[in-house]
Amino acid sequence: MSYELTWITNQLAVGHAPMSYEELDSIKEQGINAIVNLCAEFSDLHELEEQAGFEVYYLPVHDECAPQMEAMEKALHWFDESIYLKKKVLVHCRHGIGRTGTFVSAYLLRRGLGLKLAEKTLQTTRATPTNYSQWKLLKKYGKKQGKLIAREASIQHDSTIDLTPFFVEYQAIVSEFARQSDEEDAQWIKDEPCCHEYFELQLIEAVFVSHNMNLSLTSSAREAVIHKAASLAQKYTNDKIFTTCPLLQNGTCSLIARERPVHCRNLTDERNTEKITSMISTLSRDVFFALTGSFPPEEIPSFSILDTISGRFVQHYFQAMLKVAEK
Repeated sequence: MSYELTWITNQLAVGHAPMSYEELDSIKEQGINAIVNLCAEFSDLHELEEQAGFEVYYLPVHDECAPQMEAMEKALHWFDESIYLKKKVLVHCRHGIGRTGTFVSAYLLRRGLGLKLAEKTLQTTRATPTNYSQWKLLKKYGKKQGKLIAREASIQHDSTIDLTPFFVEYQAIVSEFARQSDEEDAQWIKDEPCCHEYFELQLIEAVFVSHNMNLSLTSSAREAVIHKAASLAQKYTNDKIFTTCPLLQNGTCSLIARERPVHCRNLTDERNTEKITSMISTLSRDVFFALTGSFPPEEIPSFSILDTISGRFVQHYFQAMLKVAEK
């Protein structure tokens, strides 16, 4: 059974409450990573959505009612972070009308649109506030947010550089060598010696791992992994050792197993290892040029797995970029 999404932006969609596993599968097939569930009347639906693999923010609001201001602002903060991390989010109540329209309108106000422009943005959808309490909340929230006048308001989080083509090429390279090495692309990777070894990643690998952490992990899981990696980096990076990879959970690499780095794969053929390293190095140079508009240095810096997971690798990348700019 196909589920009809109504897209507001390329990352934000609205709809009704999914009522079958087929509809949940359809939502996932259309690229949705996360869900804002506003249905107070279906108290277990958010758990079913989580079990289906979505990150879910459950903000229960009764039908024909408006959320409490403080609770809505917490949900909008989570929503903002999800959009920033390039996740695609579905907002739904039971029918995708009043509560959905109220929440999405609040998001548009948060983005700097006035109430009239927010209403106009949603006029071609079913999502619209339907009663006095919902409009009253939005008017109060709109006054609190104000209207953006320093620049034109926008509901899009546009990125200047789209790295998707580089990610596709990187995945193709890894998949081909994994096939040649007869490596099983299992979802769960058991605890291996490499899970306890210090290693470094090239630029494309670091960016790819960071990207997939942002997409795949829930907000709480991502925060926990980043904190663990940062703590380990302070202790062990100088000695180039650490006890356990932060991505290892309960004895398995279960967090981003399918997107794990080349170092974590069983590419036993030495010639293959040298060849894939060379190809990834070339791709990393292409990424550096795409991000900076400058030719990369002879040696592009590599990044420890701990700095990659914690996000600290971005600092090293900017330092390398500044050195190129100074020449």
